[in-house]
Amino acid sequence: MSNIIDKYLQYIKLELNLSPHTVTAYGNDLRQWEQYLTAGKQELDVASVTASDIRAWLLHLSGDGDSARTLRRKVQAVRSFYKWLMRNGTVTVNPAASVELARIPKRLPQMVREDSVNTLLDSEIDENDFEQVRNRLIVMMLYETGMRRAELLGLLDKNVDTVKGELKVHGKRDKDRIIPFGTELALWIDKYRTLREEQARGCDLFFVRPDGKPLYAMLVYRVVREALGQAGVTSKRSPHVLRHSFATAMLNDGAALNSVKELLGHESLATTQIYTHVTFSELKNNYKLPGHLKKEANMEIKVKAIHFDATEKLEQFINKKVEKLVKHHEEIANAEVTLKVVKPETAMNKEASIKLLIPRNEDLFANKVADTFEEAIDLSVDALKRQLEKTKKDK
Repeated sequence: MSNIIDKYLQYIKLELNLSPHTVTAYGNDLRQWEQYLTAGKQELDVASVTASDIRAWLLHLSGDGDSARTLRRKVQAVRSFYKWLMRNGTVTVNPAASVELARIPKRLPQMVREDSVNTLLDSEIDENDFEQVRNRLIVMMLYETGMRRAELLGLLDKNVDTVKGELKVHGKRDKDRIIPFGTELALWIDKYRTLREEQARGCDLFFVRPDGKPLYAMLVYRVVREALGQAGVTSKRSPHVLRHSFATAMLNDGAALNSVKELLGHESLATTQIYTHVTFSELKNNYKLPGHLKKEANMEIKVKAIHFDATEKLEQFINKKVEKLVKHHEEIANAEVTLKVVKPETAMNKEASIKLLIPRNEDLFANKVADTFEEAIDLSVDALKRQLEKTKKDK
């Protein structure tokens, strides 16, 4: 009997292209089913099994505490196995066909609120530490691309293009898809690659451990769980929650349902539609009367580069960083950013100045010098955050 099960598993793996996780689960289900019917004493006669035998097995499993979702999968495993046996002429009847599948209560996907993710991504880390930068990038990539954990583990370095701002993942059923990404993620990718080359050269996989070996599923789970915990998330904290959060945020920002389907790599639009329920639920939870609505920030950011032209990529980075200052003071009207190169012959020669214009308050100013304009902007923004917090306390 075990030999027949092994042949079936080879079939669903090679012919049907089912995921390794599904193949393993079906294999465990079928061997458990065989063990129950034979009590390990004799060979199972697949042709003699009845629907009543399968129902008795399910009742036994239910008594042991198996969930409706697990019972449903086990019936599907047996049903699929018998379809294969019928196709091969081994049996003429599928006893699992008349067994009703357990009903699964509908649950909305859990997600992480955008402000929690922003808190996490704004927190300081040592950007010279390989593992800290890699772990930050793992969370960013899961949240900003919506890829699955297995896709992240198998991501090839050659398939991550920061110039085009896109990456290619190998998804379920051996299907590849292209996912675009933004400027900030590209900057973190470049930081990570620089540290990785110092730590472990010549890697085919994009994400690795310090010794150059591949990541494993539980490591990624622990990275995400710890990071979300530090951001104050108390609900479920897993890589798949970040995938749900990506889809929900996309729809909340007005993305077309079919576009989200393609980015997630869903086979059916019906799978993606569950997120429309999540966004509606979020809308209801956050709805307030017009008089209590939070005032929208309307800050104008001007970037001036002295004696050189700032790239579009750099301007996008500056806008994203400076816009976040509104969270600390809603009445910031304008931000004037000035970039210039000082002492070209030295390493620390990139200067960034930021002036905040706030009605009915004193203007705030920060000026920092660093190796790169991005780093100088980060330092200036951090200095302004501290000034804004002090302004609040002094009121």
